[in-house]
Amino acid sequence: MKKIFNGLLIVALAVGFTSCKKYLDINENPNSSTESTPALVLPQAIVNSAAVSQSYNSAYYFPGGFAANIYGVGSYGASVTYAYTAGSFTNLFSGVYNNATDYQYVIDNTAGNSSLVYSNAIARIMKSFMFSKLVDQYNDVPYSEALKGSAILTPKYDKAEDIYKDLVAQLTASIKAITDGQAVTSANKPAVVASSTDPLFKGDMNLWKKFANTIKLRLLIKMAGVPAQSAYATTEFAALSTSVGFLETDALVNPGYLKEANRQNPLYNSLAFGSDGVRSQAQAVPTIWILTFYNGTKISDQGRGYAIYRGFPSPAVNRLGEENLPSTVVPPAGSTSWFTGTDANTPYIGVAKGPAQGQPILLAAESRFLQAEAFARGYLTGSAKTAFDEGIKASFKYIYQDQAGAAIAGWDYLSESAAYQTQENPNNPLVNYPATGLQAQIEAIITQKYIAMNVIHCDEAFNEFKRTGFPKIVDGSSDGRLTFASK
Repeated sequence: MKKIFNGLLIVALAVGFTSCKKYLDINENPNSSTESTPALVLPQAIVNSAAVSQSYNSAYYFPGGFAANIYGVGSYGASVTYAYTAGSFTNLFSGVYNNATDYQYVIDNTAGNSSLVYSNAIARIMKSFMFSKLVDQYNDVPYSEALKGSAILTPKYDKAEDIYKDLVAQLTASIKAITDGQAVTSANKPAVVASSTDPLFKGDMNLWKKFANTIKLRLLIKMAGVPAQSAYATTEFAALSTSVGFLETDALVNPGYLKEANRQNPLYNSLAFGSDGVRSQAQAVPTIWILTFYNGTKISDQGRGYAIYRGFPSPAVNRLGEENLPSTVVPPAGSTSWFTGTDANTPYIGVAKGPAQGQPILLAAESRFLQAEAFARGYLTGSAKTAFDEGIKASFKYIYQDQAGAAIAGWDYLSESAAYQTQENPNNPLVNYPATGLQAQIEAIITQKYIAMNVIHCDEAFNEFKRTGFPKIVDGSSDGRLTFASK
């Protein structure tokens, strides 16, 4: 039995994945000015962040327990064999730096300009968000001396904890800058960020503050569990602005994705079909492990199971690394395991909804589960059970929406999320928040977060597994229901 690589994994699986085109490219029209401006760079940087985030997600389809091979392991590389090298899948590293360079340009060219406070704050928030993803995979990385071009060609590596602390400071400062800008009533009020130039929150600066506060909450929870950083985290929790609030809606980037080459939603492009109708992930299926959270083995989840998986409750499945498979494991021709619509021309619900769906970079469900953990551990004051229940509800809501974010008849997230807890799993402590026992409560929170992030944010789900040990696995087991480790 191969052991799960417990270090900070530096891997990506790009089966069927195609990078998203940089929309609003500043040099696309030959009749347009070739000189960059912050107003032109910021929107395309946000869209590129969505594409990079999807590359992190697809990196963990296999290592995170969500997908498995259907043929021999050789063609799947290190994602099955765990034979990682320093040169394995460096797109995760370079992708963040390329993206962060755009944000640094915006920061540098808006600094000190009172009319561009909002653009400056957005760039700082997004740069912090992307660096947090980088640190979570690589630990120490160039940061304080990075992004300075030819001025510093060999930037030093900063310690992960120092980077985290500066990210918290940047997020705090960005929230304050937006709040201060909103308080200005004179003619010097900051320029409004137009809806058409903000592919994430359409110029809603209150949502930008909530997004920043949610990222900050995520960082502080991770730091609080490290003995050397717990005192710092405690101080920051005490100063955390709960009046700003946290995300209650999904953070979805959508510059106008559509069914054209290089212009589709990157997650749909990775899990469902290309713009030419050719299926993606033809050589991957869900794991035996992940189905246990839907088919009644660990949890019964008929609603989300049918919404996400073609062929549920008995889709083709495998254990990572298993090579001796019957032909029935191969996904049916013209379909993929993660698309439940009729065909490539029929968008539906689930995870891979349609080519025009928004790209999630942080789910409302994750925000709720972060709050639940903070409340349970006493970092913040609030009801952990309420936040937990709202997290489940938010996950059902996202899965049951179509690509336009609309509800579909027959898929009522409120009634079905309630039935999930009270009828399907009335006595299951992974579904109904335990009244006592902190470890049991944290297990329930993280397990539900893992389910909510299934093939949406696999990297963060795996980060949380490394941090908490949940969902529980049985080390060394030969039973694919008990572990997601490669065979």
